[in-house]
Amino acid sequence: MTDRAPRFHHADPGTPEPLWLADPLWWSAPLVDVGGLRERYDTLLVLAAHPDDETLAAGGFVAAAHRLGLPVRVLVATAGEASHPGARAWAPSQLALVRAAEVEAAVAALAAGAAVEHLGLPDGALASAEDTLADRVAACCGPGTLVVAPWTADGHPDHDALGRAAVTAAVRSGAAVAHYPLWLWHWGGPGDLDRARLHVVEPALPDLAARAAAVACYPSQTAPLGPGPGEAAVVTAPVLRRARRLVEALVAESGVLPVRQARTDADVAPAFDGMFDHGDDPWGFTSSYYERRKRALTTAVLGQERYRLAVEIGCATGVLTRDLAERADQVVAVDPSAAALEVAARDAPAHVRWELGRAPGAVPDGPADLVVLSEVGYFLTPVELLETFARVRAALAPGGEVVLVHWRHPTDGVPLDGPAVHAQAATAFSDLGHRVRYADADVLVDVWGGPASVAAAEGRR
Repeated sequence: MTDRAPRFHHADPGTPEPLWLADPLWWSAPLVDVGGLRERYDTLLVLAAHPDDETLAAGGFVAAAHRLGLPVRVLVATAGEASHPGARAWAPSQLALVRAAEVEAAVAALAAGAAVEHLGLPDGALASAEDTLADRVAACCGPGTLVVAPWTADGHPDHDALGRAAVTAAVRSGAAVAHYPLWLWHWGGPGDLDRARLHVVEPALPDLAARAAAVACYPSQTAPLGPGPGEAAVVTAPVLRRARRLVEALVAESGVLPVRQARTDADVAPAFDGMFDHGDDPWGFTSSYYERRKRALTTAVLGQERYRLAVEIGCATGVLTRDLAERADQVVAVDPSAAALEVAARDAPAHVRWELGRAPGAVPDGPADLVVLSEVGYFLTPVELLETFARVRAALAPGGEVVLVHWRHPTDGVPLDGPAVHAQAATAFSDLGHRVRYADADVLVDVWGGPASVAAAEGRR
């Protein structure tokens, strides 16, 4: 964490998102028990310095709290009229009206029926109105209020001022306060976070969908206002990538936010073992044409004819593992189900090593030339998925390939779905180079890394 005043511009490329996603902060911080908020608080008061702050930084958390029954109220300090100071076709007064309407729509997407109050303070001048802000916030608070506000060292003067005012108001009213980073992700690095107070939120799929709908309510910020040089989008692609994370972060003192324990192997493995109570092929790997076709697609997209070490995470009964073994000198196959591995090991090739374990902890050390995750990502929680990606990156040999294959249809009873897994992977592995994308009505296949051109690697032109 640093006390320096950062200098940044929204159009800067910002800190690379793969760096943030691979940082242990996500799996070393306490997990927020959003469902436990109602036992401690009667209202969630969300503070935004500008329309869209509430969505970009904490939209998933707000949606989750609302879905789980905590009343939500939103205070917007300014109308964000100064977002495009160089715009020629838009006067600040016009932009203020548009942005006020956008935040109303966005909050309705996150928390239908939530009240939105516009304080109407000058955009860019909240530091000079900090006392007024504290008064207005305190008037909306009580001992049962959880206030969620920008972090006091977010780097934007309006954000920092509103964050400080929230602390003052909470002290006066007996409310509790938690902070969200927004611009810190842009200008800062892992050393700039207040890790001692960091908490991680894992929004569920409906909350992620609500956040995406809320982001779409801000065309004045996510798309150009016009062709002029001062009319470009303020919320640029790097900012949007951060707003699409499967996780969010809140900074709060211990005890402010209810927390829950992460899952253990004992929580997960029995459900997979139980699937073998009625046979050795509960997923129909050998009888289903869909499954046979999917395996053919998986092996077809591989960029090399031969691998020294291939790793399969979530190998189940080892049907795909055997196909990989035909292309690799050694295969390490991992699964949390002892019952599945018992089936997999029958008459298996000698150069396959079967390991009992669950991602992320069981991701083997490399260097691996190929890592395959087929129909496994959506069984992981968002934090487990990020740690799995990070461990895969650490195990990957230079020039190695990562292959993801997942069911494209909606899932039921598991934390994620295939599209969510692949969307997060697209950012986490982006610097490896995206080589293959295949999608049909049923399945998604993506490959990162490996040879940019198989023909060129073979000397063909």
